[in-house]
Amino acid sequence: MKRLLLPLFVLSFLTVPLLTQAQSTSSDRAAIKNTIGFGPRLGYYKAADADQGNLYGGVQTRLRLGPVLGIEGSVEYRAGQTYEFAGQQLQTKFVPVTGSLMFFAPVSKNFAPYGLAGIGAYYTIYDAEGPLTDENDNEFNFGYHLGLGLELPINSNAALNADYRYMFLNPDKNEQNFDDADFSGNVFTVGLMFYL
Repeated sequence: MKRLLLPLFVLSFLTVPLLTQAQSTSSDRAAIKNTIGFGPRLGYYKAADADQGNLYGGVQTRLRLGPVLGIEGSVEYRAGQTYEFAGQQLQTKFVPVTGSLMFFAPVSKNFAPYGLAGIGAYYTIYDAEGPLTDENDNEFNFGYHLGLGLELPINSNAALNADYRYMFLNPDKNEQNFDDADFSGNVFTVGLMFYL
């Protein structure tokens, strides 16, 4: 154990000045930092097993904790995903409430790529039709997502953003059991942020 502590101590001693320098350099380049913002978002969601994808809308808020770190929260409405399996047709509507941790790379004042990871609670409305059942139901499902994006600051108080996320959401692992239904899929989002 002592053999590991000395190299870790030396590595951390050498790394702190480099991180401090990188943070100050990033701070000089970041147009938007240490602020909170709100704005609309639009997107496209297509689950792996869905017959077709659909557009959706929502609102987002972002808290910028310096030039590199951020937190995002969003609420959306996604409708019209249709699944067919075992002679049954299932239409789903989602109202996701999600939170994400964001890591920005402020390349310049007008260009900031980011990575993100987060979790979400998905209020899911089911409308089933077919020989097995013909009823409506709803439940909360929980999922998580990973993604990459780009923020394009317009000025110090506004920015456009666009990102891709892969959403992991499988109701078989939640309350209801729909055999062979996988709601995981691709999510593309664009938004406009107004920072205070």
